[in-house]
Order: sequence, then C-alpha cells, then structure tokens
Amino acid sequence: MRTPSSSSIPDRLVVASRGSRLALTQTNLVADLLRRAHPGLEVEILEVSTKGDRDQRPFADIGGKGLFTSEVERAVIEGRADIAVHSAKDLTAELGSGCSIIGIPSRASRSDVVVGGTGDTAEERLKGLPPGAVIGTSSMRRRALLTETRRDLEPVEFRGNLDTRLEKVAKGVVSAAILAAAGLERLGAALDPSMYLDPEWWVPAPGQGALAIEGLTERTELRDLVRSIADPATSAEVATERAFGARLEGGCTVPLGCSAVVTADRITVTSYLGSPNGGAIRERLSGNVGDATDLGIELAEAVLLAGGEAILIEIEARPSLAVEEP
Repeated sequence: MRTPSSSSIPDRLVVASRGSRLALTQTNLVADLLRRAHPGLEVEILEVSTKGDRDQRPFADIGGKGLFTSEVERAVIEGRADIAVHSAKDLTAELGSGCSIIGIPSRASRSDVVVGGTGDTAEERLKGLPPGAVIGTSSMRRRALLTETRRDLEPVEFRGNLDTRLEKVAKGVVSAAILAAAGLERLGAALDPSMYLDPEWWVPAPGQGALAIEGLTERTELRDLVRSIADPATSAEVATERAFGARLEGGCTVPLGCSAVVTADRITVTSYLGSPNGGAIRERLSGNVGDATDLGIELAEAVLLAGGEAILIEIEARPSLAVEEP
C-alpha cells in the first residue's frame, strides 16, 4: 500500500470491504475490473466487520446511518486500506474526513424484486397474496410503497444475509420478500422478469444497484487508477440521487427513493417521499447531465414545496423508523 503522498499509480492496492458474501462478491468484481484495466496490479482485499453485520437487532433499535460503511471507511482513513468498495446506497451523505467517492463502475439493476407469490408481473405477485400475508422487508421506503400497493399486507423486520432471507421465503416464514435485484443478480440467484418491480413507480433507493469506490481525496493517483473502470453515466446518476437524498434526509432516516437515468446528454430523475400516514409525494425533473448535482437538489426542493417539509417533521418525531436494508 502506497503512502498518501505518492503521485504515481500504485502496483499494489489494498481494498477494504464488508465481510458478507455479497459485499465480498461486489468487491471482487471491482478488483477484477482493476486487474483487467491494469495488468500486473496486485489487489488484496481487507475484510472489515461492521456494526450492521455484528448487531442483528432490528435496524430501528441499532440506530444511526453508516451501519455497513463506517468501519470500512475507517480502514481507508487510518491507512490500513487504499480504497473501500461500498454499495452506493449504504453510504452516508457526508463521508469521513478527507474522503470522497473516486469512482463508480457501471450500474447493475436498480429495481426491487418480489421473491415469493405468483403472477406474470411483480405487481401481480403482490396483489395475489392473501389478506394479512407477511412480507419481509426492513426498509421504510419499501414498507411505504407496499402500503400504497396493499394496506392489508403485514411487513415485518427481515434481517440476515441474502441467503438467510431467501431461505425464510422458501420455508414460508414470510409469504414474500421485497429485495434489491442487484444483490441477488450478483450472487447468481435465479430471477425472472416477473419478479422485477417497475422502478418508475416503485422508486428505488438513491444509489441502488451501483457500487461506490471511496478513497482519500488527496491521493490523486488512486483517482487516476480508478478512472479506467468508472462509468460517466452511472456516476452522474448517483451524484443526482445522492444530492437529492442529502438535501431531504438531514440527520434522520426517511422513506425516500430517487432514480436518475442518463440518456445521451440528458438526465431524468424521479423521486418518492412516503408519508407515515400513507400517501406519497412524487416529482420528476429533466436536465443536462452536467447539472446532475444541481438537478438532484432542485428536485428535493420541489418535493419540499409539495408538502415534503411537513412529512419530514412528522418522521423526525418517530424514532422507530428503520434504515434501508441491503
């Protein structure tokens, strides 16, 4: 591992990662991209235990953001790793001191999927469930969207790694579960088109499906190294979504979604903010790719003007809200 003062592209890289199977799979994807882009580059993965992995209580009981990223980020800050790989949606709006996102590879699916139930579409899978059916999800965003779809279903806390959660569905512990497609795809799970929810209505979490590479801002040689595997379109999308989330979320966790899509030199961004009392605010804007961050902020301001400020105040008074699950 090179020192922060080095200006040349390193020949050895230490990459910090959560120790879960999904996190290591994702980190190895990045490592393989870097090896292909830089033949001869030696990449070592440093596994880091995170609070979110160690503490299996409901997210609301643990509290706070950065449950799956803070310790991984600390490895970079302390110099034990050169870079860290995160699921972009897990990253807090404000990164650790001296850190920045230095690269984002091409995005996987941003959609949520319904695991369980039957039907030709994911929406039919949900509509076909019996009244009172138990649905596994620890995400407040997914719970709010589920309430809009069917108020008679019962969402329950759904912790554990993806393999454990899939096993709970197979054994009938829950009738169905709502999960991120990207994680299942990366682990090679068998998915079919009928499981995917429409991301234009079932708006995903900011950054969902994307991987973020974090490093010390001053280490410009790492930014040069990672640039070879970064995807400009995905980078603009995630910048828009993170700007939206940062403007709305403040210090609390809210049931919000944001999905930006780049087409040529234009970017269209769709947002969702759910209310604890039911209902939601949905807004959409389009603009130039070069204005990605500003567009995210502008969209957040539109949501606030449409009643989002009152929703945020109400949510702030409810400390039991959960965080977005992996």
